[in-house]
Amino acid sequence: MPEFRIEKDSLGELKVPANAYYGIFTERARKNFKLTGETTHPVLIRSYAIIKQAAAEANLKLGRLQPKIARAIIQAAKEVQTGKFNNQFLIDMIQAGAGTPHHMNTNEVIANRAIEILGGKKGDYSLVNPNDHVNLGQSSNDVTPTAVRIACRIMLVDFIKELKLLEDAFALKAKQFANIVKVGRTHLQDAVPIRLGQEFGAFAETVRRGRVLIELAADGLLELGLGGTAIGTGINSDKRYPDLAAKNIARITGFKFYASKNLVYMCQSVSAFGILAARMKLHALEMIKIANDLMYMSGGPKTGLKEIDLIDVEPGSSIMPGKINPSIVEPYKMVCLQVSGLSDVVLSTVSEGNFQLNVWTPLIAYDFISGLTLFTNGTKMFRTFCVAGIKANKKRIAELLDNSLVTATALTPYIGYLATALLVKESLATDKPLKVLALEKGLLEKSELDKILHPAVLTEPVPVDKNLQRKIRKRLKAGK
Repeated sequence: MPEFRIEKDSLGELKVPANAYYGIFTERARKNFKLTGETTHPVLIRSYAIIKQAAAEANLKLGRLQPKIARAIIQAAKEVQTGKFNNQFLIDMIQAGAGTPHHMNTNEVIANRAIEILGGKKGDYSLVNPNDHVNLGQSSNDVTPTAVRIACRIMLVDFIKELKLLEDAFALKAKQFANIVKVGRTHLQDAVPIRLGQEFGAFAETVRRGRVLIELAADGLLELGLGGTAIGTGINSDKRYPDLAAKNIARITGFKFYASKNLVYMCQSVSAFGILAARMKLHALEMIKIANDLMYMSGGPKTGLKEIDLIDVEPGSSIMPGKINPSIVEPYKMVCLQVSGLSDVVLSTVSEGNFQLNVWTPLIAYDFISGLTLFTNGTKMFRTFCVAGIKANKKRIAELLDNSLVTATALTPYIGYLATALLVKESLATDKPLKVLALEKGLLEKSELDKILHPAVLTEPVPVDKNLQRKIRKRLKAGK
């Protein structure tokens, strides 16, 4: 068997490995683009193949493809979806605008496999042609954005699942820590008391809200511009094709994809990707805030807050014996920072289209696939090796609360703002607890302090006890 076959295009002839399913376009492109070292991601290969199956089915129904050719293309496209031919996709993820190399790589692999199915030899494009048959009524300009939408929607399934699991993990901790009262903080200073469960409940709510926004953005990916061909006007297509192809994609994937009512808009706009990127970035930034909080709260072991204990996953230093670092929170923050940066790049592409086309879909695909992979894996790591194992250091929390002045705010309705402020000032100067000073000065009785400083009063809205308030103020007025 010859080592190569000769293929021809408008630029001339080129040798292609005889056993390759790809053709001359791919051979040129794989030599041109050597940028990331990463070839077409399997989820993107699958997404292109889904489109080719859906397109062939639609064109068969419309009578635009001969049945035997259509059936061969459909079978070949299904085989590509299984990953069987992933080693035939050799082009760098960063490549020519609009993803034409990705797209033509798909057309060539499916065409050559379809040729084999029909009993021919690879490269005999008289049987099945990559452009005339596999790409019938299609363009890179409507296929590639559709492939990226499908790929992102597929990947979002696992990411959204991990977000829900992380939300549940925080919610469980909120329940476990429900009755632990601790020092709240604003401006990195002591504030008023809060329950540790409330703090973790807010973390759970942060994840829930981020998940909901991302789910809404995922729905925006379901609108497809397939059938718009080159610039959205549908040249060389059939007016019935967009709905047929979209319905086929919905059936194949199980997602509710549908044809857009304005294909010209879909060809030039990538705003749906921008919305998803913005919401991923927002969630990444929110999670960095939570990661920072956990690092501060677990800091120590002797001179930090040390309110919570994280799982010890590895020694923390090559030189300091016994040191333990937040070794899961740190790479999770790295993940979030990277996702934030990748999202910024995707957002930038929204403005970079010109006239009827936005050509930056290969970059969008690369950044989303990278970002979703990182975020999904990172979220799982963070949940499994950090959040799920967090323990409250009750002794340390009580110590910090008892030595703090954060309960002072609860005294103001009874003894007034100024009297409380002076009490706080004296406590700081003498290092005496507020309770001790209040008792020494006769401002409050022990039973009154116990009632006013009850945890329920400190950490949720409770009406001021008017009778107690009148009693205390009357006594203080009489003492003057």
